[in-house]
Amino acid sequence: MPKLKEPAKPFEDLVRLLKAYDIGSYRKLADVIFTSDYTAGSRMRNPGDFTLDELAMICKNGHVPAEKIREAIKFS
Repeated sequence: MPKLKEPAKPFEDLVRLLKAYDIGSYRKLADVIFTSDYTAGSRMRNPGDFTLDELAMICKNGHVPAEKIREAIKFS
């Protein structure tokens, strides 16, 4: 039986975007969204768990344009 291509994860590009803006480490993300390293690590492993407030803080404090975040999140 042929192998099927694994479907893309909807928030995979969001993690790449954060790394491109130098917010890819747990510590830096925690500083940007004002939370613990543990919570930041959880968000990086499961980016679908970001709240709207956290995404807004990434835009404001991390200097990431909202349009870029909007483009990075894919809905099926």
